[in-house]
Amino acid sequence: MEVWEKVFVKDAKFLQSTHGKVGCVICHGGDSQEEDKELAHVGLVIDPSDGDCNTCHKDVAQTHDLSLHGTLSGFESALEARGGDVSEGSPLDTVLENHCQECHTSCGQCHVSRPDELEGGLVSGHKFRATPSTQYNCVACHGARVGAEYLGENEGIPADVHWTQETMLCTACHSQELHGSGELIESRYHNPDMVKCEDCHEDVWTNTADNPQHEQHLSDLSCQVCHSVAYKNCYGCHVAIDEEGMPCRTSEPSVMQFEIGYNPLRSSERPFKYVVLRHVPTCAGTCDYYGDALFPNFNAVSTWKYATPHNIQLSTPQNESCDACHGNLELFLTEEDIRPEEKAANKDVVVDELPETVGK
Repeated sequence: MEVWEKVFVKDAKFLQSTHGKVGCVICHGGDSQEEDKELAHVGLVIDPSDGDCNTCHKDVAQTHDLSLHGTLSGFESALEARGGDVSEGSPLDTVLENHCQECHTSCGQCHVSRPDELEGGLVSGHKFRATPSTQYNCVACHGARVGAEYLGENEGIPADVHWTQETMLCTACHSQELHGSGELIESRYHNPDMVKCEDCHEDVWTNTADNPQHEQHLSDLSCQVCHSVAYKNCYGCHVAIDEEGMPCRTSEPSVMQFEIGYNPLRSSERPFKYVVLRHVPTCAGTCDYYGDALFPNFNAVSTWKYATPHNIQLSTPQNESCDACHGNLELFLTEEDIRPEEKAANKDVVVDELPETVGK
């Protein structure tokens, strides 16, 4: 964006809105009595939503402060699970500060401006949007994998049926969970407010008589096992500081594939034996620039993780018939798919025995 697009431009509609009527200094600070520009801007707060929204929106702001959007708890949990030390001043603490902070957003980076990751810039003038923009907020951060899947931007892979048939925006499904549950959680799959397919498709669970596949498999397979298609997997990423002193990331080329494996998060909420797995962009040497052996227990957690790809289709290659899936080696994550150095980490999710063919 041009510089002039990133600052407040006089807008009569904004001045008549609730936020416009409270005055600039209430949120941004500074001195409205000063006529000199430099003096008027002393103490200016560029992003007042990074802590000040709770003055008027206390309940939501406090919940957001503990959410995955507002904290680094998701990254910290992932690093600690592999034996990483994220205590203040540690090498991994520096990694989090250099490479992860920019991914987490304030209230304004969803409701007023684009995220810092995209260099900011107001989305609709100074308008406060109750619903974040799918294009400028959601996909701005989640575009590489989720956004591309949902919108059909991966070559040869169709867009999600919820987009092509209904043009559903992200917030149609992801609403309450965006602000978090009010508790620190280790991943989005631990949020009690997380959306579930059956929230909208309850009939799939209650009217199974007309669909023998649902009747037989609902408790064993996650929905994506039958209704997702190939999605992006990233095998390795390395973080460092470049020659100009700026944080940078280098990653291996991504791979489009579809893998079914054993459920690493099996519980009463997710009883499925088989789920879709995605390789997360990490490897034992991800943070080697900052020190040696920073993940002493790297193999304690799988690199193939529970996944919910956003490219849902009614009809897919694997649900054309029973044997399109049963016995189809290409669909399942087997030991041959695992890199040698990651075999120990993924021993619990690798499928060691394929479902038998049934001749249908």
